[in-house]
Amino acid sequence: MAERELAAFLSVHPANVRYLTGFTGSSGFLLVGPEVAGLVTDFRYREQASEEVPDGLPVWIHGDGWREEVAARLPDVMGEDAGDGSGVGFESDRVTVRDRERLEDAVPEVRWSGVSGLVEELRSRKSDDEVERIRRAARLGDRVLESFLDEVVEGATEAELAAELDYRLRLAGSEGVAFETIVAAGPRSALPHASPSGRPLREGDLVLVDFGARSGGYCSDMTRVFCLGAPEEWQRSLHRSVLRAQQAALERVEPGIEAAAVDGAAREALEEDGLVEHFGHSAGHGIGLEVHEEPSVSARSEDRLREGHVITVEPGAYLEGRGGVRIEDDVVVRPGGAEVITGFPRELREL
Repeated sequence: MAERELAAFLSVHPANVRYLTGFTGSSGFLLVGPEVAGLVTDFRYREQASEEVPDGLPVWIHGDGWREEVAARLPDVMGEDAGDGSGVGFESDRVTVRDRERLEDAVPEVRWSGVSGLVEELRSRKSDDEVERIRRAARLGDRVLESFLDEVVEGATEAELAAELDYRLRLAGSEGVAFETIVAAGPRSALPHASPSGRPLREGDLVLVDFGARSGGYCSDMTRVFCLGAPEEWQRSLHRSVLRAQQAALERVEPGIEAAAVDGAAREALEEDGLVEHFGHSAGHGIGLEVHEEPSVSARSEDRLREGHVITVEPGAYLEGRGGVRIEDDVVVRPGGAEVITGFPRELREL
């Protein structure tokens, strides 16, 4: 805030508010000043906020709207040194144009300044407690996937299997799913982000399963590919190539390396097998309170990996009309390299 000459900062993104305060409600707005901070919420969350927010952080219950409460509390938060023209930052990628206009109308004497990444950069490096929460989610996912595979049989539909996997995650203790579960079989496994359909599984299908659990608010994200029946040679070869690409990327993970180099290692391996043109997405992303967060692990990324980052490494290759393979694991960036915390075996298993 000081570097950006901000006398106050308004955070509205639920994941950022939770990270900074512990508050998990769906309606929370955090005002931060040099000496004072406070959480604005509504009557529904009065008791919840008092339980979750640490002592010393005031909770302000709004009655006429959160923007009006922010405007009323802003002078106290900004402090005595703030005057006309003082900068007040807000999350430019989260506040709507209409809300910004209403804030400007309510407090026209300050300079409202859109900023991004202020909290996300803090969130990108995980504490030991945060890593443990992601690890618990990953282990839960490992267990549930193993128990779920008995359901992957000929005739079951992608949508039925996705619903069953979600159900088993909740039964096992997951706080919901980290994102919409993907089950894609046969030619549809070549759709990197396929929505589960009513297509029934058939003998010989590749079956791609991409899912995540939640523990303590933190996500896991894992992709594995199976074959319904004995795999054909092209399926084995495709899987071998993607697994080799993932291993090449994992070997580049260490503090200080450019994230783009991790992506590049996967692409180099796929290029050697003539498959790089079938890999169109990034090789990974940060993971934490959200399933996609900093750092970016892509060819265009300007990020460098740092100790404490938790990322996915997930190269893939997708053959249109035939099938696709993606292998994804969650990784903690350690001084000695990559610590893989998703433990489910990566080989192509015949079901």
